[in-house]
This record gives sequence, C-alpha cells and structure tokens, in this order.
Amino acid sequence: MTAYDAQTALNAIHHRQEQTFDAYMRHAASRPYVIVSALGLFAVCSSFDLPSPWNTAAVLVGNGLTLGGLFVHQRRAPVRRKTVGPEALFYAARGVALLVLFWAVAIGAHFLGLPARHTLAAAVTAVAIVVASYALRPVVESFVRGNGQR
Repeated sequence: MTAYDAQTALNAIHHRQEQTFDAYMRHAASRPYVIVSALGLFAVCSSFDLPSPWNTAAVLVGNGLTLGGLFVHQRRAPVRRKTVGPEALFYAARGVALLVLFWAVAIGAHFLGLPARHTLAAAVTAVAIVVASYALRPVVESFVRGNGQR
C-alpha cells in the first residue's frame, strides 16, 4: 500500500463519518418528531385544568403521542449511537429548564389571575420546545461531534 492509497482510504473513512453524523443530526432534529413531542407534552401538562374524566383522557393521549412518537423515531433512525457523558447532562439540564419554565409560567398566571393557567404554561412550554430544538441544534452538534471524535 502506498502513502497515496492510505490517505485515500483515510479520506473515505472521514467522508463516511461525516455522512453518518449528518444523517444522525438530520433525524434527531426532524420536524415531525419535535412537533409530536411538543403536542404530547402540551396534552399532558394542560390536563391539570380539565375536570376528572377528561384529565385522564388527556394524559393518556399525551403519553400515547409522546411514547408512540419516541418509538417510531427510534425505529426509523438510520444511525444509532449511545448518548454519553456531557450530552446526557445537557439533555437533563434542558428537561429541568423546561420544567422550571412550565411551573414559572403557571405560578405567574395564577398570581395574575388568568384562567386555565396550566394550559397557558403548557402552550408556552410546547413552543419553547420547538424553538429550543432549533436554537440549540449547534450545541447538540458540538456534543455529538465531540463524542464521535474521541
């Protein structure tokens, strides 16, 4: 094997790694899955404002949307990889931040005397999920790329 052949093989490996990375990121932030998860979260969180038989139905529908969307998302993934270290901490911090946002809006709406405060908080949180998924994509890419090069 010549030096040229070795470099060509190495370049092909790097090219395939980039293709794999791009496919993973394209699938991870695909619009339908983000919208389904936001709708599921909205249904579950807004159920606090509904009367007794309807709140159970809303929780079931919301959990069905979220879990069904997660199942389909994982089954259709063209590339699979494990979430490790700082990336997992980032996802956990993002989840805690969304939970804090939900309760901050709900408590603020309560103090302002607004009706259906949980529904309002659920709507704000669902919109925040969609916005955060696009705004934080470069951060997720840096985590994924950093973990892939170790």
